[in-house]
Amino acid sequence: MTGVDGKWAIDVATLAGSRRFNLSLSTAGTTLTGTAVGDTGPLTIRNGRATGERLEFVLDLVGPIPMSLAFDLRVVGTRMTGTARSGPLPAMTVVGSRGA
Repeated sequence: MTGVDGKWAIDVATLAGSRRFNLSLSTAGTTLTGTAVGDTGPLTIRNGRATGERLEFVLDLVGPIPMSLAFDLRVVGTRMTGTARSGPLPAMTVVGSRGA
């Protein structure tokens, strides 16, 4: 799924306001790898999977509150939409675009 390989910018609408991450993504078969750079520095994507237009991965945030965010995203052309979840918190809306 080389259509998602490259740089993306995503915004996650959290209860405390929007958080931006600049993603660098790479696929090999259905395996998705990469990094996300946000306010607290670079994070390694873990448990990444790319199937069809769907991307799933986890980011382990270290601050301001340590938590893991599980992303479930859809890619259509140069746009990315979906949700991020952390434990019992409500799903957070995610929007993004290619070319971060």
